[in-house]
Amino acid sequence: MGGELERRFSRLRQGDHHLCLISGGLEEPSAALVPFLKTGLAASDRCLFLGPPSSARRIERELAPQGVSLGRKPRSLVLLTERERWRPGGSFVPERVMDSLRQVEHQALDDGFRGLRIAMDMAWLVDGASGGERLIEYEALLNRCLAGSRIAALCCYTRPHTGAATLRDVLRTHPLAVLGGQVCRSSFYEPPDLVLGDRSPEDQLDWMIARLRRACRGEEKLQDLTRRLGQERAALARADRAKEDLLAMLAHELRNPLGTISNALQVLRLTSEGDETRRRAIETAERQVLHQALLVDDLLETSRVTRGEIELHREDLDLVGLVREAVEGYRKVLRSARLALDLDLPAKPVRVFGDRLRLSQALSNLLHNATRFTSPGDRIGVRVGRADDGRRVAVTVSDSGMGIAAETLPHVFEIFNQGDHSLDRARGGLGVGLAVVKGLIELHGGEVRAESAGVGRGSAFTLLLPVAAGTVSALKPAVTSQVSGIEGSGTRRILVVEDNPDAAATLRDFLELSGHEVETAASGTDGVRAARRFHPEVVLCDLGLPGMDGFEVAAQLRRDPETSSARLIAVTGYGRDEDRRRSKDAGFDLHLTKPVDPLQLRQLLRAPVRHHH
Repeated sequence: MGGELERRFSRLRQGDHHLCLISGGLEEPSAALVPFLKTGLAASDRCLFLGPPSSARRIERELAPQGVSLGRKPRSLVLLTERERWRPGGSFVPERVMDSLRQVEHQALDDGFRGLRIAMDMAWLVDGASGGERLIEYEALLNRCLAGSRIAALCCYTRPHTGAATLRDVLRTHPLAVLGGQVCRSSFYEPPDLVLGDRSPEDQLDWMIARLRRACRGEEKLQDLTRRLGQERAALARADRAKEDLLAMLAHELRNPLGTISNALQVLRLTSEGDETRRRAIETAERQVLHQALLVDDLLETSRVTRGEIELHREDLDLVGLVREAVEGYRKVLRSARLALDLDLPAKPVRVFGDRLRLSQALSNLLHNATRFTSPGDRIGVRVGRADDGRRVAVTVSDSGMGIAAETLPHVFEIFNQGDHSLDRARGGLGVGLAVVKGLIELHGGEVRAESAGVGRGSAFTLLLPVAAGTVSALKPAVTSQVSGIEGSGTRRILVVEDNPDAAATLRDFLELSGHEVETAASGTDGVRAARRFHPEVVLCDLGLPGMDGFEVAAQLRRDPETSSARLIAVTGYGRDEDRRRSKDAGFDLHLTKPVDPLQLRQLLRAPVRHHH
């Protein structure tokens, strides 16, 4: 409290010279007295204390570290513990006290001090003296005396020694009050003329009305401030919504061409005649498409993830199986980057209660991060095991890549933090991926840790997640997926509803080369008509269609008995949770964001179609 009070006392303006302190106990006053006197000494004032010897000794002891010596001349601190000078003959006479204060002030100025700062224990000063009933009159007269002086006075009262009625009137006579660590203006203050009864009833009434008007103006200002704050909050909410809409639109506009490029690359791969140069070019382009798609996803979700606004769809799941699936889906990327993978998984499932999609997203971000910062020929490791505390499971993605500098390590999970600040930024990015990982794992009640021995010595990122009850279960056979060429298990009738001609053409070519029968439609209305004629088993439908959008297409197909059994898959550039909820409500079975992983799409098309009722 002392430091804050010192700042408050040091900012007292000319005229803010009369303060009261009403404390609850005997020990409390020194907590305000010492800062009051200390700031006076710093301002080259002579400081004077009137009070009992016990309080004077405490003040001297606490000010000793400031280098204050009572023996120096001229003395900057004077402790007066004799009451006779201020109440001669045992009488408390306000006028005599005023005269003594003026004399002390003049002496301080003559001695070269800037002014006088005086702290008084008022109960001690008037205790047992005749004239004590004039205490409030004295305080009102002191207001007049201080008006043209260089005196600042702090009048100290304690509730055990002063009656409540007197303290109530004390608040009427002090423009400032010390309360806790604050110096505040007293709303009960009345001018000396009012307290002393020098004003007529008319003057008193004018003063009261003027005070009411000031209160009304203050209320109007408060209402105006509240209204402006409300407007600013509304403007911030609109700006935040506009930012989210802009990011969603930006993601949509970026994903659409990425989806088209990805489809075109798959067509080239499926029609490749084995030329090594052609194969390398396709794989390089695929890696860049994947990289850009992850950047778009991270950019869209970063602000919502870091604010904890992502809605989790939790379920009891096997973390070991989830990690295995994520790694298997990433093997092609690792092979293209010429990186070796060390996979260390427990033999038995480890159960966690989490969102499968979000945990896969976090793990994919770590795998992508390790791939970017590890040179060809090096290794990446993925390990699942028990954390040291025994209550959590640890998923660690490590690499032998470029490592992290010691000064960067504590900040790697901060949004837009990037370890590479060089001009070429060969391994750069937006600096949002790890922030997304941290936010997603913390939403699950977990923790993320980063370790690195330094630049060039690799790094390791560990996800720590709470283990679900009953985590020990029977051993399940591992399911290993291998990346191969065209994996067909029958032909599907597929309707593609896409208004972008390039996207529609490349997706059609990819599906036909994969062995399926395909029809296309360029609008929602045409898509509904084509579905009734073609009777597709699967409909791949964009959402942002001209005229009838994809949501209405799905709703109409579900209502029509001839098309209601088709599997409806939204293939779109819109990937927010809100978009996913809308597509589900409209009747879509799945929601895929562009560019769609070709392996994932093949697996979805091979799965049996479940009929809707």
